[in-house]
Amino acid sequence: MSDLTVLEGVLEGTEDHIFTFVNTKQDGMQFAHNWDNIGLRLSESGGVRIDNIRVPWTDALGWDATTKRPISDVLGIPFATLLLPTIQLVFSNFYLGIAQGALDAAAAYTAKSTRAWPFGGDNKDRATEEWYILERYGGWHSQLLAADALLDRVGSEVAAVYREGGQHGSTLLSDIANGSTPASAHRSTITAARRGELAALVASGKVVSTDSGLAVTSGIFEVLGSRATGKKYGFDRFWRDVRTHTLHDPVAYKRREVGSWKLLGERPEPTWYT
Repeated sequence: MSDLTVLEGVLEGTEDHIFTFVNTKQDGMQFAHNWDNIGLRLSESGGVRIDNIRVPWTDALGWDATTKRPISDVLGIPFATLLLPTIQLVFSNFYLGIAQGALDAAAAYTAKSTRAWPFGGDNKDRATEEWYILERYGGWHSQLLAADALLDRVGSEVAAVYREGGQHGSTLLSDIANGSTPASAHRSTITAARRGELAALVASGKVVSTDSGLAVTSGIFEVLGSRATGKKYGFDRFWRDVRTHTLHDPVAYKRREVGSWKLLGERPEPTWYT
């Protein structure tokens, strides 16, 4: 069980969403434990009943506890919506990590247990000498290295935008605390265009990590051999987890966002998935 759970609610009388962290282990959090899907079986997915959980305003993420208004009123909407592409980047690294784990586990098994195929016409003594097996591992490893490099680039850009917006925001909030009202010209330098460019870059990483994750976690069976499909080895868990979570939002829409950005110069607009 997790230590913390993220809760979301809508402030009564408004359309403003509020997020906060609460302790998972408390009487007001009752999990139904009804998640029975092919992947992510150890997650806390499924139904949950939330009953009479109270949170102080100081724990409302992105809100000012004194004015009880979103900090985005000061920093500007483009900066306030950076959480969404940031979560997409987290998902992308999640898929990459699973694929890396799958490839490492498969390589260890192939080196130890996979038997050479005796009817290939260019027979080898060991599976690790077979060219098609070496070719598969070489392709997958290269693919994951490329995905890793792209996600590092995306992460660096996300961090840079947060630093820029955060430093500017700290100055503005300090001015407000001292009784000054910032002019609109001093609002966050993170424009809608800058935010859109970042979202398109994050979407590119999501496309690559999804494609790589699915290719590797399903493809490893080609080089493991039929015995490796035994439940005791659990190689299917990698594919099951990636396959399940990548359906969280269809990657086809991420490809469309990137295509619209590249071909038409249209930036992705903020949604709950962008």
